[in-house]
Amino acid sequence: MSISFDQVAIGNAYDRRELIELWGYAGIEALQRGVVTPRRDNKVILFVTEQKDPSATQYQDRLIGEMLEWEGPNDHFAEDRMINAAANRDEIHLFHRMKPTERFVYYGELDVMDCQRQTDRPSRFKFRKRSR
Repeated sequence: MSISFDQVAIGNAYDRRELIELWGYAGIEALQRGVVTPRRDNKVILFVTEQKDPSATQYQDRLIGEMLEWEGPNDHFAEDRMINAAANRDEIHLFHRMKPTERFVYYGELDVMDCQRQTDRPSRFKFRKRSR
């Protein structure tokens, strides 16, 4: 499934249900992870919530201006793909919110600036918002 960002505007807020309808997914399960990689597409989509629900894994993520400091998932899902995104022409897109009760704000595309790979705990990434 190819995902289009033609109707997704930087600075606008969305919830997962709106994006499911916009992108034609059958159910919300497709967007429930923090890292989404649509099949047969060159996109990696990050859904980042800074202040996690107490029952959720407490990853340390912070958006500071144009920079995102982010801990990858414990299963290291899509890490190689993000690290090699520029070389492989993959796009990394960011949806961010402070609290689980808020909608996600779309911030646009990110570039990987640094990654500290780990095997026994989450890897640490630094991304910078891509300037257009």
